[in-house]
Amino acid sequence: MEHMMLGEAGKYKAMLFEGLKRQFGSKLSDEEISGILRSVEMYISEMVKMMRQGKSAHEKFFSDIILKSLDAIIGFRNDCEIFIWNEGAERIFGYKKEEVLGKDFEFLIPEELKNKGEKDYIINKVKESGFISDHKTQRVTKSGDIKEVSISRFPIFDENHVCIGNVGIIRDITNEKKLERELRERENLALIGEVVSSIAHNLSNPLNIISGNADYLLLDKKESDDGYEELKVIIEETTRITKSIRQLLNFSKPVTLTREHLNINTILKEILEKVEFMAGGKDINFKSSLAKNLPDISADKDLIRDVFLNLINNAIQALSSNGTISVKTIHSDSIIISEVSDTGAGIPKENLDKIFKPFFSTKGYGKGTGLGLSFAERVIREHRGKIEVTSKKGKGTTFKIYLPTEEGLQL
Repeated sequence: MEHMMLGEAGKYKAMLFEGLKRQFGSKLSDEEISGILRSVEMYISEMVKMMRQGKSAHEKFFSDIILKSLDAIIGFRNDCEIFIWNEGAERIFGYKKEEVLGKDFEFLIPEELKNKGEKDYIINKVKESGFISDHKTQRVTKSGDIKEVSISRFPIFDENHVCIGNVGIIRDITNEKKLERELRERENLALIGEVVSSIAHNLSNPLNIISGNADYLLLDKKESDDGYEELKVIIEETTRITKSIRQLLNFSKPVTLTREHLNINTILKEILEKVEFMAGGKDINFKSSLAKNLPDISADKDLIRDVFLNLINNAIQALSSNGTISVKTIHSDSIIISEVSDTGAGIPKENLDKIFKPFFSTKGYGKGTGLGLSFAERVIREHRGKIEVTSKKGKGTTFKIYLPTEEGLQL
């Protein structure tokens, strides 16, 4: 084939020259026509060279596309066995090609989706429809992180039109989903702000009048007098409602940071000095393990203090009468890790992914607005950090806060 291509090129070189001269002689010189022919010869030589390597031009072109694509492109034999794993797949999932070739793709599916039949759904969908397009789902990486992904999958055929497997194109849409959630959150907050402002405007004055009159009437009452307990309840409830309205108003506003140099250890020490008062008579053992020489962070002091106050107060409420609350700080590279742990009853597994959602609370009526942890998560996120929770039933709960040091903010 190579000899034929080179021979044919030589045989027809003169004919091509004469043909080009007849057609373009009025516009091109002999030298320019010869230049065109040299380019053709170079192209043919390159084609022959590529054929010696066992690849045609279009094969190399598509091979490069598959290899360099930012999306994960994965080839499957027998619907499941991986035989193509491109650089995009390595980048998204963290596995090298050598680690996955020949394996069933099921290891990429989160356990919850496995139990729901995700694998069979995809295989059957391709068989029934011939393809699957833009299937929004989740996949798990080598490090255990969950990625939001969009999957398209279709069969591939050989030169005899026999199906030899499937190709899946997986796009990482984690950031897109995050932006969508943040947009919905802003829209919801704007709506909440309008509603709460209206409620606050209409309720503030009546609540102040009720609370003020109850306080005034209580001045002339003794604990043994009729109506004393009722007046105390009125004052407590109006105070609670006023506090809830204030929390709603604060929550509905955008988080604005006033950054300053501060040390997490200093914040925690100030709070721990007040914990006995916060414990309200409970027999709680407070432990602290604060890292030495902890670097400063650039953060809003009041907001960070509120976050830790909220976490420690929640830990106190999680303990019925006694138990242990531990506070810990760690310096790891350019990150400050802060932990607040309790030995309470723990958070039910089904609630762990809900506790940072606005208005979700397990405390019961009148014991919270369900905004504390949601607001804490927003504050930490605005500081370019993150907050995580782990919990075991009957063992307790641990919240971890990751915040960048001042050096880390520059990275």
